[in-house]
This record gives sequence, C-alpha cells and structure tokens, in this order.
Amino acid sequence: MSRFAFLLVVLSVAVAGCSLNLGRPTESPTGDQAPVNLRSLQIQNVDGHRAVLLRLSRLPTLVRHSYAGKPGRISVEAWGPTGASDLPERSLDQTDDEISGVRVSRSQGALRIILDFRADNPPQYTVHEMADWIMVRLGTPNS
Repeated sequence: MSRFAFLLVVLSVAVAGCSLNLGRPTESPTGDQAPVNLRSLQIQNVDGHRAVLLRLSRLPTLVRHSYAGKPGRISVEAWGPTGASDLPERSLDQTDDEISGVRVSRSQGALRIILDFRADNPPQYTVHEMADWIMVRLGTPNS
C-alpha cells in the first residue's frame, strides 16, 4: 500500500469517527410539546386565607387533586405532554408552621406536587386553576 493510500484510509477513519461524536444535541420540546414543570411555589395570605400558589411552565391539559391523612397531605397533579424524560421526586425546603414539606416529581406527563402537613389530617382546601397558576386555598387546620 502506498503512503498516499495509507494516509487516505487513516484520514477517512478519523473523519468518520469525528462525525459520530459531533452529532447535534437532542432538542428540548417547546411550545405545545413542552412538559409541565413547576416554576415557583409561594405560600401567601390571599383574601384572608392562606394559599399555596403554584406557577407552572405552561397551561396544563388536566388538573386533579386529592388528600390523605396520617400524615396529612394534599396532592395536585397537572398533566401535559410527556417530554423527553421523567423527573425523580425532589423535596423543596419549607419553613412554614403548617406545611412540613413539598415534594415534586413528573412521570409520563403528570407533574405531581405533594404538600406534606405537620398535622395528621390536611386542612380543608379548594383548588383554583388560573391559566398557568394553580392556587390551593387552605381552610382551617384539621387535627
């Protein structure tokens, strides 16, 4: 094999190897295909009631909520497209007299926010959807 042919083969292999490593990054879904994420969480007094305000990254296609006791918790789920991947559960620190913690995860397009309460039962509550905001309006604590 001539020196020229050898260099041509080496150059071909090098270029082919580099082209595999230089592929375009995977695009993140945007617009109507973007999954629902939690942008911010605020605990405030609204019209004389305590409220948890959840700001989402987009308008959800469906919102559901439930509650459970021992310990008290309220779960809010907001659905949207599945996106590129699920998000494992993570805890958000809270310094609140009533709420001991907040957990957030996303699985198969469902963003789940769990409010953990210090009491055995959650307070009475209502859920209000306001475009890309969800307000969980808390009533008096239940013991």
